Amino acid sequence: MSQFTRPDDWEAPVVLPEAPVPVRILVPFDGSHTAERALAWSILTAHSNDAEVVVVVAFDPPLTMRGRGAAFIESVQVGLQEEARTLAEQSVLLLQQKGVRARGVVVRGDVARGILQVADDEAVDLIVIGRQGLSHEVGSGVEKLRRMMVGGVAEKVSRHAAVPVLVVV
Repeated sequence: MSQFTRPDDWEAPVVLPEAPVPVRILVPFDGSHTAERALAWSILTAHSNDAEVVVVVAFDPPLTMRGRGAAFIESVQVGLQEEARTLAEQSVLLLQQKGVRARGVVVRGDVARGILQVADDEAVDLIVIGRQGLSHEVGSGVEKLRRMMVGGVAEKVSRHAAVPVLVVV
């Protein structure tokens, strides 16, 4: 079949498939403004379905260097871990104050891969993610160029997720 050939059901009326009610919603959170808006959208969705929100804070620490630089890098990694845990706790508290059942998960490693893994592990029904994260707000020109070439976290998550993804601007 050619890519220009119409599908067999082209003339059939439009049909709305059944959309499953989300029971568990995943929100990747990095503290950016779009991540805050994603939390707000998750509240709307959670309230209408009595869903649980799983907040995931994923971070990719710098590579450990050998020799004298190792101690400095290790201290940075510990700081990133603590900051991620604090960010997860604060976001969960905000959701709970709005009457939403919520809990946080912290993941270390490739951010997009970590988010997708948590989505699978937690059997979420929906991912609500900000279009541009913290690296867009504070990243360097090199980082912005790399994202244009390779794609950002939201793009990778929406391309590879096994569940619907709501991208918030």
